[in-house]
Amino acid sequence: MSKGKTLKPANFAEHIDFKPAQTMEEAVEFAKKNFGVKTFDFGDDLEFANWVNEGLVNINNRFKGKANMPKNVIFDEKYFTGKPSVGAYCSGDGKTIAFNKDYFSDKLIADMKKNLKLIFPEYNPEKHEFKNLVVHGEDATIKDKLAEHYFRMLEKPNEYTRFDAMNANFLFDDYLASIKFSEKNPLHWIKKCAENEKVKKLLENKGIDLSVEKFNKLSKDEQEEFMKKFHSLLITNNVKLVGHASHRGNSKFDILYHEMGHLLHKMNTSLKERFWGRLSGKAKKAFLVDAEKLKIAGKISWYAQKNPDEFVAECFNVLCAGRKLPDDVMKMYEYYKGPMLPNM
Repeated sequence: MSKGKTLKPANFAEHIDFKPAQTMEEAVEFAKKNFGVKTFDFGDDLEFANWVNEGLVNINNRFKGKANMPKNVIFDEKYFTGKPSVGAYCSGDGKTIAFNKDYFSDKLIADMKKNLKLIFPEYNPEKHEFKNLVVHGEDATIKDKLAEHYFRMLEKPNEYTRFDAMNANFLFDDYLASIKFSEKNPLHWIKKCAENEKVKKLLENKGIDLSVEKFNKLSKDEQEEFMKKFHSLLITNNVKLVGHASHRGNSKFDILYHEMGHLLHKMNTSLKERFWGRLSGKAKKAFLVDAEKLKIAGKISWYAQKNPDEFVAECFNVLCAGRKLPDDVMKMYEYYKGPMLPNM
C-alpha cells in the first residue's frame, strides 16, 4: 500500500499497421493478438471496434510498443444508464476502459449540430461565414475550431461522423468553461487589455476606463453593464480573447487518448500517493486554489484545471497527438506522476 510505483513499459511491436477489420471476429482477434486485450466487446458495432483498434494502434506506434494496454475494452450499458452526457470511463483498478453506447450514437451529431447552431447562427454558404454573435468572454481560439467543425458538418454531412462530433463536444465543453471563467473573473480580461497598449488605447477612445480600482467601486448591475459594453467593443473591433491554449479537439480519438492517460496514470501511482500524497483529496483541494498550478494546467485546456488526474489525462492526450508539452507543464506532469514512456 505504501510502496511507490513506477510504470513498467510494455513490449509490443514497435510499429503495427492498421487495417479496418471486415468482421467483428477479425476486430476482436486484432485486439487480442496485438495488445493482449482479454475482453473486447462492442456487440455488432464494427465501426466502433475499428475506431478503438485504430486509436490503440496510434498510441502503440507513438510510443514504439512501450504503452501498456487495457485488459478490457467494452460497452458498459449498465454503468451509463442515466448518464447520457458521459462518454467513457477508466476503472479504478486501471484494467478497463468502457464506453457509453448511447453517447456514441448518431444522435451525438444532431445534438452537436444543435449546439453549434446556437453559437453560429445564420450560416451563409456562398460567403462561407456565420453571423457574428456577441458572446461575453468566449475563447476565440476554441470558437474558431468549433467553426471549422460546423463548416464540415454543413458542407459534407455524409462525411461527418459520430467520432467527429465527439471531438467537437470536447471543444464545446472547453468553450462553455471559457465563458463561465470570464463571468466569474471579469478583472482577468480588464487587466489583460490594460497590458496591451493598442487595445487599451482603442477601448479608452470608446469610453472604457480600464482602472481596476474604479471597476471595483461599481455596483453589481453597473459592473454587468460595463462588461457587456467591454466585450461588445472588443468583438466589433475584431479583438479576440484567447484565454487558455486548448489542446483538446486534436483528433477523433481524443476521448480514447484521454482515458488511456487515466489508465496509465493509475498504473503509475500507489495507494499511498492517492490517500496521503500528491494525489490525495487534500492535495486536489489545494490544486484548485493554487493560481500558479491552474495557470499551468490552463495551457493545455480548461478541463485540465478540474483536478490533477484530469490534468494528467489531458496532457497524455496531447502527447498521443504527437505534440510537445511546454516545459512548466511537463514538470507539473512529472510531479503528479504522469506516465513517462520511452520516446516521449
